[in-house]
Amino acid sequence: MAGDAQSAWIAAGASIIVSFVSLGAAAWTSIRARRTARDLAVLQHRLDEEQDAAKARRDYEYEARKRLYAELYPLAYQLQQAARHARHRIMNLALAARIGALAEGPDNWLTGRDPYYFTSVVHNLVAPLAIHELITRKLTLLDLTLDPDLQRQHLIAGRAYEALRSDFNLTDPRYPPIVFGSPAARYAPPEDPPAALPPEPEQRSACRQGLYSGQISQAVDAMLTTDGPTTRTTTYAEFAKALGGADLRTADEPWGQAGEMKRALRPVADIFRAFHPACRPVTWRILLAQAACYRALAAAETAGGTFANILRAARFAAAEDRAPFDWIGDGTRSIPAALRNHVDFAAEQESAFTAADLFLENVLKDLAD
Repeated sequence: MAGDAQSAWIAAGASIIVSFVSLGAAAWTSIRARRTARDLAVLQHRLDEEQDAAKARRDYEYEARKRLYAELYPLAYQLQQAARHARHRIMNLALAARIGALAEGPDNWLTGRDPYYFTSVVHNLVAPLAIHELITRKLTLLDLTLDPDLQRQHLIAGRAYEALRSDFNLTDPRYPPIVFGSPAARYAPPEDPPAALPPEPEQRSACRQGLYSGQISQAVDAMLTTDGPTTRTTTYAEFAKALGGADLRTADEPWGQAGEMKRALRPVADIFRAFHPACRPVTWRILLAQAACYRALAAAETAGGTFANILRAARFAAAEDRAPFDWIGDGTRSIPAALRNHVDFAAEQESAFTAADLFLENVLKDLAD
């Protein structure tokens, strides 16, 4: 009898324990279910937010790319064309020097009676800088990081812009030296241009051979025209028409728009008035640095886009197409008589090519960074 009672108590206790365990399990299952539901809700909310953010990002990029392509692709095409014309004009200046067409006398292409050649030099060299300025102005409303190719073109064109004010930089110790007279002489031109052009040997150090940023900006602004809401660069025909026959090489200032343009372009005109690579070695170094940048712009479209490929295609060292930039030739008509036997121009020309390549390497290094 006692055994039966004990068995009953044990059974009752076990039943109670099972009930408590079942109750605890049910409670734990309920808690876990609520926690799982809460975690799922949090996860779903996070996924919804990420999807919304991704959609917003896609929508933004889609609209931003539409604006970017609509606003900048036409300018990028114009930049390529203007850079090609500028590069060819630099080669044409080398040709002119090589055949004696920049020598003193009535047959000089820059100082002859007809101002066309001089005017076209100014227009061709300033035009790509003006297009770069137009692209820069639009960047406050456009996201250039969405298109690495456009970003690359803008940066390279910007360095061509900077080259025009890099006369002191291109003569510092990072670059091959230029002979300005005595071994200790260095590039230190006077602030104001001389009233009269000095003799050819003195021009190498007595003339400022680059521009200040403000002077470039003024020249660029003179190259822009506005059609309603659109600002663009002028064609050569429009440029010449706006000058109204005014000669950029003279000191007179006609009335109206032509006078304003002459004043804005005077610093550029001062650089190229009676220009010759032998007399203005720093300016020639600047032009080769710009040509290297413009070669890089062309290479960026055809060289696979990598910095190594662009540099390989654009640099002058070992380039098969370097000959058109050689202004010396055989030296019989290219080197002014007053400078013969004073400067090793073959070495100077090589140092100018080297300086242009170093300038370009720094440009592409900035791109890589």
